[in-house]
Amino acid sequence: MTTDVVAVTATQLIIWLIIKTNVMGILVRKRKEKVLIDIKHPAQLNLFKGLSKQLKDENWDVTICYLKRGKLPKIIESEYAGFNTIPVGSSRGSKFSILWNGNVRRMFTFLDLIRKNRYDICVAASSIPLAMACKLSGTPIIQFYDDPERKKVNSLNERFSSQMFFPPIVEKTNKTSIFNCLKEWSYLSPKRFKPNPSILAKYNLTPYQYVFIREVSNKSFNYYNQEDAIICSFCKKIDANTKVVLSLEDKNYATKFPKSWIILEEPVEDIHSLIYYSRLVVSSGDSMAREGAMLGIQSVYCGIRKMKANELLIEQGILKHLPGEEAVTCINQTIDQPFNNTRQIEVRRRLLETWDDMNEFMRHQINQYKLVIK
Repeated sequence: MTTDVVAVTATQLIIWLIIKTNVMGILVRKRKEKVLIDIKHPAQLNLFKGLSKQLKDENWDVTICYLKRGKLPKIIESEYAGFNTIPVGSSRGSKFSILWNGNVRRMFTFLDLIRKNRYDICVAASSIPLAMACKLSGTPIIQFYDDPERKKVNSLNERFSSQMFFPPIVEKTNKTSIFNCLKEWSYLSPKRFKPNPSILAKYNLTPYQYVFIREVSNKSFNYYNQEDAIICSFCKKIDANTKVVLSLEDKNYATKFPKSWIILEEPVEDIHSLIYYSRLVVSSGDSMAREGAMLGIQSVYCGIRKMKANELLIEQGILKHLPGEEAVTCINQTIDQPFNNTRQIEVRRRLLETWDDMNEFMRHQINQYKLVIK
């Protein structure tokens, strides 16, 4: 074989390798980017709902994992139709079930999922099992949370996560960054939420002529130290002439509330419109109390937890923390006052002008921390 023939053959081989390498590179780069989002509480479901849809529209392969707890699986089925949803772990309310099924077994299931599906990034709101699985598999995970009071939980999450994000209620560190809003703003901002008055007809309600009440169960770590059925204990002291819509987490207490109260059945269609058109929100859980405040409704949190996230809204005069029966006087006084629609509009306008767009913030961080596809 002549030198010229060898040179031509070698050149052809090099060109073929270059073409093949480029084609393979394009195929790898073109594959769908994969994200796993963990949801273990209804508030987290709402937090990631808009983000999940946006990522899916941008051609991400989105997997939604969720904890089998209470009504959450049924709500996931309704709210995340069309997504790849996978139950991971369970919680029956006991401390052992929360620890073993809700954490230890979840971590091993997550690790198996990550190794099998090779996710580019994982996203959660305080998920130690997922963070540990990501650490063991070398997968980036970012978490968006608002409860710095849970110091041990946050310490573990920070150790295993790529980055933790909080509202401006913590000090910025190497592993902790800030977003300028509360996480509920991801789905309650006027950019994301438009109230629909037609939902009121289903319950025979008139705008701003009823009270929205949320009673949480104490069968979770967040509320284990809280008296169960706080609002139930003083419900008969609330003005009997008031129309009340009740979101009751533990239906075993249903018969202990006034018969005239409307008890919602989950999953509730457009629950935030029901909150938006109420005249007052009362909640023994912190999340829905904040939701009411962000929707411009005077809100009362009557649980026992003191939270910095709540203080942001208390300082703005749109949320009050009155534990237990301390709330009764304020509730009845607010019921007697005319509803101020102008104030509601102003509150939401002010928050829109001063707070971050939470969905865009999360989307940006996902693109910052995801694995670089070679």
